[in-house]
Amino acid sequence: MAEASREFFDRSGLAATIARNVSNLEVLLNMGFPKERAEKALAATGDRSVQLASDWIFAHVDDTSLDEKVPREYVLFACPTGPLVTQLDEYSEKTLVQCGRNGSHNSFPHVTLCSFFAVPDSTVPKVVHAVLTVAGRLSCREVPAKVSLDFYSSSSFVGLFVDDRSAAFLRNASQEFANEVLKTTGIEVKAHKKQLHITLAYQFNPSQQKKLEELARSIDTSLPAQWDLRLYSRDTRRAKSDVVRVVHPLPPSNDDELELVRGDYIYLEPDELVSSSDGWLRGVSWLTGCAGLFPGNYTEKAAETDTWTLHRCVPVISLRGSSSTRASAPPLSPTQLPPLPSEPSTLSSTTRAPVPDRRNGPSRPPLEEMYSQVQKSRPVSNSKPAPPRQLYILRHGERVDVVFGKRWMNACFVNGEYSQQDLNLPRKLPSREGSPLSFAEDSPLTEMGWFQARLTGEAMKTAGVHISQVYSSPSLRCVQTADAILDALGLRSAMKIRVDPGLFEWLYFYKASGLPKLMTMKELLDFGLNVDPTYHPIVPVSDWSRTEDVVQYYQRNHTVVQSVLGSTDGNTLICAHAGSLDSCSRHLQGLSARTQREAVKLMVKIPYCGMAVFQEVKEAGIWDQVEPPIHTLTHSPNHKFDWRVLQS
Repeated sequence: MAEASREFFDRSGLAATIARNVSNLEVLLNMGFPKERAEKALAATGDRSVQLASDWIFAHVDDTSLDEKVPREYVLFACPTGPLVTQLDEYSEKTLVQCGRNGSHNSFPHVTLCSFFAVPDSTVPKVVHAVLTVAGRLSCREVPAKVSLDFYSSSSFVGLFVDDRSAAFLRNASQEFANEVLKTTGIEVKAHKKQLHITLAYQFNPSQQKKLEELARSIDTSLPAQWDLRLYSRDTRRAKSDVVRVVHPLPPSNDDELELVRGDYIYLEPDELVSSSDGWLRGVSWLTGCAGLFPGNYTEKAAETDTWTLHRCVPVISLRGSSSTRASAPPLSPTQLPPLPSEPSTLSSTTRAPVPDRRNGPSRPPLEEMYSQVQKSRPVSNSKPAPPRQLYILRHGERVDVVFGKRWMNACFVNGEYSQQDLNLPRKLPSREGSPLSFAEDSPLTEMGWFQARLTGEAMKTAGVHISQVYSSPSLRCVQTADAILDALGLRSAMKIRVDPGLFEWLYFYKASGLPKLMTMKELLDFGLNVDPTYHPIVPVSDWSRTEDVVQYYQRNHTVVQSVLGSTDGNTLICAHAGSLDSCSRHLQGLSARTQREAVKLMVKIPYCGMAVFQEVKEAGIWDQVEPPIHTLTHSPNHKFDWRVLQS
């Protein structure tokens, strides 16, 4: 291989490729997109460009599965190009016309080198790097002068077997790729060790076998071909779906109809094509991820691989096999993907679409134009759109130790028995381990605190606030507040409180006294609080640290909130502490944690049952603060009254 070609594959070149991937991600993050969405968009579009990735995100804004963490599946192929593939495409077109569709029409000519394997979106650049690394090694070795293909047929298969020497070369490439992926990502890839082949026909009608064999024998396998290593990916959830291509655009006329954009693909359930009785089908758009109904006669059957994403295409065996030829025609740069084919012409309803040119893999119209069509043709629905999700964060109600002092238990407990010594003290207290001392660092609500929470819940109900789930700090006063609000909302019997230690206040406050002893789920349930004993905390108590700084405090709270919002639908209520209104929402707004001085200064401004409301801006992946739907709760202090004052 020419020295210039070798230099392309050296480590510095590979490092530059990875740097480009990181740069595209950083640009998307700087644009305000959430990291998970940015990584998913880059994976879905093959990291072609920042513009394409951002278009993908906006096109999927109504995709209900956009934030699902489902990794794509990847596969490594060896694909021929050149005059040989022209013959293979002609064979495919002839068999489709003369023998009908069979399994091979669901793909393009290729040799499968490994089984499908799942890759998290954040890890994709390392897998691409593995392809380039292996290609670089192969470029310095002796390669087959020509890949010979031998005809083979059985009762269920017609194909071309790769000659032993070339098969050994490709198997070695596949195994090295598997080893490199395992080393850099820990993901196991199963390299194929069976007979390597190009499939010409399978899953066909037995009566067509003779004709299929006759057409296959007419293929001139001696024609030259360049062989590429290609890394493809597919949507894991659609692996078993049928695929149709949109040939006529159609805006939806009803809310349950799918927008049809020419060139888009639609995924169907396996039996959808044969089960429909009125010609209307239900499917999921490849372009937008939206589901709906559409008329089947506006589409045509397509290959599954048309919806796949090409991540890298690297030549490993030249058109003639000699190194001099490769020097005169340097291989395609792995950092430059082949351009997408031009958009096909509009088809009449009676004209069958020609078989797409599959030499460059899946063919489709320019994505930029397709995304533009989605944005321009998106209909204005007459129905009222679903309101954006809201997050309600609330401080607990009035606490006993602030009103009556840290030693309030001394006057209320006699021989271990609690006695209410003031109308604002709790009427009863729970039985708990370490009582009464354990109440010193885990104070209950006063009767006024319970009333504050009840008033807040009633106001929320009057304002028409709908809550789908409620989470609470493990502090007794927070759980009591959540319980009273649910009762006022009329949801106590239908909704349980999920207690998560990750929502607890800043642990710095307990640096001197030691971490508090919290009530167990059983103790809370025995006291009649409506907690969920089956809930598994996102941040357990075992993860607490008294040395937690303010940045770690904000991150701990955010970890819980982010997980909750990512795994639930509808509006969420969080009952926690004064600082929680900021610490649970700061990162959601795209802001960094406050300094220690700023955080403490803000906490003293949050009154009992102070509420902050945040509304999801789905397009930008952030949450904005909005005005609460209820009035604030204000009342003056009421000091302890000594009735004897009248006797003085």
